[in-house]
Amino acid sequence: MRRIHSLSDDEWEMREALGDTWQWHIRKPAERRNSVTMAAQTDAWIRSRVPGSVVDDLVRAGEVRTPYFARQTRESEWTAERHWVYRRLVDVPRLDASDGVWLELEGVDPGGWVFWDGRLIGEITGLHNHTWLRVGGEGDPPVAVGAHTLAVVIRPAEPTEPQVGRTDRVRALSPRLTSGWDFAPRLRHQGIWRDVRLVIGPSALTAVSARSSVDLDAGTGSVIVEASVDAVDAPSPPVTAVLLRDGVVVATETSTAGTIRLDLEEVELWQPIGHGGQTLYDLRVTSGGHTRSFRVGFRDARLVPNHGAPVGALGYTAVINGDRVPLVGWNWAPVDIQFGTIDATRTRHLVDLAADSGARILRVWGGGLLESEEFYEACDERGLLVWQEFSQSSSGTQSTPSADAAFVAHAVDQALRAVERLAHHASLFVWCGGNELEDDLGPLDETRSPVLAAMRDTLAAADPGRAWLPTSPSGPTFHHRLDRIAADPEGQHDVHGPWEHQGLEGHHTLADAGTNLAHTEFGVEGMAGMRSLRGIVPAESLWPADRSNPVYRHLGEWWNNADLVSECFGGRIDGIEQLGRASQWLQATGLQYAIEADRRRWPRCSMVLPWQLAESFPNAWCTSVVEWSGEAKPAFHAATRAFARDRVTLQTPRSAWAGHERLTARAWVWSERGVSPGSIVLLRLRDAAGRTLKEVSASALDSVGEPRPVVALEVAHVGSNGIVIWEAEWRDAAGRSIDVERSVATLGADLGGLLDLPAAQLHAAVHDDGHAWRIRIAHVSGAAAIGAGLRDARPWGSPGRALVRDDPRPLLPGESREHRVEWRGVAPAERALSLDAWNVPAIPLVSSATDDRPRAGRCRVG
Repeated sequence: MRRIHSLSDDEWEMREALGDTWQWHIRKPAERRNSVTMAAQTDAWIRSRVPGSVVDDLVRAGEVRTPYFARQTRESEWTAERHWVYRRLVDVPRLDASDGVWLELEGVDPGGWVFWDGRLIGEITGLHNHTWLRVGGEGDPPVAVGAHTLAVVIRPAEPTEPQVGRTDRVRALSPRLTSGWDFAPRLRHQGIWRDVRLVIGPSALTAVSARSSVDLDAGTGSVIVEASVDAVDAPSPPVTAVLLRDGVVVATETSTAGTIRLDLEEVELWQPIGHGGQTLYDLRVTSGGHTRSFRVGFRDARLVPNHGAPVGALGYTAVINGDRVPLVGWNWAPVDIQFGTIDATRTRHLVDLAADSGARILRVWGGGLLESEEFYEACDERGLLVWQEFSQSSSGTQSTPSADAAFVAHAVDQALRAVERLAHHASLFVWCGGNELEDDLGPLDETRSPVLAAMRDTLAAADPGRAWLPTSPSGPTFHHRLDRIAADPEGQHDVHGPWEHQGLEGHHTLADAGTNLAHTEFGVEGMAGMRSLRGIVPAESLWPADRSNPVYRHLGEWWNNADLVSECFGGRIDGIEQLGRASQWLQATGLQYAIEADRRRWPRCSMVLPWQLAESFPNAWCTSVVEWSGEAKPAFHAATRAFARDRVTLQTPRSAWAGHERLTARAWVWSERGVSPGSIVLLRLRDAAGRTLKEVSASALDSVGEPRPVVALEVAHVGSNGIVIWEAEWRDAAGRSIDVERSVATLGADLGGLLDLPAAQLHAAVHDDGHAWRIRIAHVSGAAAIGAGLRDARPWGSPGRALVRDDPRPLLPGESREHRVEWRGVAPAERALSLDAWNVPAIPLVSSATDDRPRAGRCRVG
């Protein structure tokens, strides 16, 4: 009888070992202890848990302070230089005569040795290597019933390069993020970071992989299963694969050769989000009573050349199940720099945010992980395509991987392991060799990099039909910059950058000058919200928030643009809260404009992937649109607008109009679903009170599909320094609203007018649906409410999350709009939000169970 016992729990203990002292500890038998006696002992063992990380265990034991505050990561940098011994008691139950015993270890970072009662039974090399070890095999003493000591010795962190270094010195494909990056301080990861199990039975399925394919014309599909069996006695038992749809068996085959093909005469397709359902089939592979389960989907996915692309350009247009799909999405970094602390809830939250934003693809960045099963399962279910890069990345001084034969062989081995683990996922769309790999000629291809050539060929054989790109960007020009565009407009195939706001005019100029086919990494920097800042920065260090402050240098120095923010607001920023609002305003409006400028060039530009969805560490300044806490910044909601399938957008040459006699704007429309003839677009300029200053329209448009400009407006400058609002409204032939876009501009030289806006008064009515709030915000009086937004008002570190669906557009007098906030893991009495704007003081929104006392400006949820 097959028995599987999870060893993933908090019944482990851990201690450091300097040099070879770990050899003393693996031989000392573990003892049964309760938590009190373990805490009281004096021999340096501390209670730990698996999955987990060394640093997290040390923090929970009080050995070091949390690294997620101020500059306290520095207190844990030493940990990466030590060996760490993890051990626990394992109870082996009664064994049948035919039973064998295996240990399954899904991930040990960076690797190490495994001991059973002090006897070495195996070595693990590489954090992604899923390892099976036979206990009591040939040449070993038989496994006795009762308690045994399992010990895992984790090696010191592998030598590697921080962000500024040399890629050719890297000897292993592993995340370099934790060695020190622009959005994460140095904090190397070690730990048993994935599950551990004890497996008992006559055999074990030690390797199983599956790949699906579909014939769109015939409507048929197939699944190829490869399985390896380790059996106590020869011959190994046969392998049976069963495919089920909604619990009903639709195909089954048995083989003794380890390879099985399942054919289906009719399949239901897995579709990307927004294009249909995400049909998944259950696959169960069994041998000798041991079953491994997967979920597979059937879809045809490929990259084809872009419309109007130069000869020789790679394909960047996604064709999924025969349909061209514009790829908007996000760059994905690890959920946390301490990989072992990432749980499925955090991963699912971020994948849900990505899906809710309108994304269709996530690019898993090469400075991070080959992502987890939890990540891929969430993407399968939400219909998000995945671009998976291998863990290779650029460096500041040299960005070409080693050509050494041993390194190439290692990369090939890692590619094969990745196929085994990930190829069954319907969401997996593109394999990529790594991030920003280049030489003096530009981004690398397979002709100039032996490792990329070997990986491409290996993947083509092991996972045929999957799209491949050598690196991102794949060039031939690396940077999205005005000088590069001017010098070679047809060389802008797949480009990166910029990651910084370019100023109130330069940002528009660069975005509108683009000629690229794919823009696979770019962004705008912004501060964290005040809730996060107060949770990660000591109160006495909150100001100044620029690079003169050592805490701010530690928490995102590369992205600290306090000087630019001050300049864009006329040098009038006064205090941390005003700086934070101004910084987030520039991030939100700047990112939205850059995304929309790229999208206006579809189908020539087919990929638009901002950097980055979320950060791996709580920074004070970062290019992420979601904070480490899981809370979305205003830039997230602005990007959600830009990702929409049916849009009217505003193209303007600048957002500050001082020195220009006339103000100009142009409205564009696009519709991925198609809009019938007869729609109308109205383009207006309003003042800060919402009054229309001038209006033009384009009526009875032809059917709308691909982006095109439809109407322009020119207005004489009125000579003041106030705030104005561009507005484009798109209605269908029946007069129903398709979309309304609003963009704030200043008649002066800077955005200081946002600091002088006349007050607006808002009223919020909240309906509690149990797990969600529906909030109707109404403009009651005063000027247009600009920058209105909902924020999580609970204390930093509170459990659970609020998924806020916000709207960044100005709210005009007399208007109202409804927002939905979904609460996850938050008790009703603890739910609290805040509503504010540039010209609206904070309005608390709290549960009626929190505080029944009436209070001015307070909205209680009833």
